[in-house]
Amino acid sequence: MLAILKSLFHNPKREAKRLNRDAATIIDSATRSFPIERVRDIAVMTLEHLSEADEHLQAHTEGREQVLYRFQSLHREARRRMDQVALTAYTLVIIRLRAQALGALCAPALAAIDEFTGQWAHAAGNGPQHTLE
Repeated sequence: MLAILKSLFHNPKREAKRLNRDAATIIDSATRSFPIERVRDIAVMTLEHLSEADEHLQAHTEGREQVLYRFQSLHREARRRMDQVALTAYTLVIIRLRAQALGALCAPALAAIDEFTGQWAHAAGNGPQHTLE
């Protein structure tokens, strides 16, 4: 009985499918909805926070849940402030961290986020125009 309940709530294939779909949808929405400067700011902010998360995960092997919790808190705060740039960036960071944990099942999500950040981080200007408060 416990195995059935656990399989209903923790299904890696289902989660991977959702993450793959969400990454593509969020990136598509951001590139269509925001001006180039804001899309670039999202990419830069995403890269900065992914770098920070990777540094933490290298230093603390059991820290993935802590890192996820931190970015979920930042995500909630960005939603309260109605900061669409930060909200989108934190969403992509959370998706990437969860996708990394699932590995090959989430290759499309990982590739989409890498492609987005690689393409847009250098699209316009020399530095991020969005600052955290």
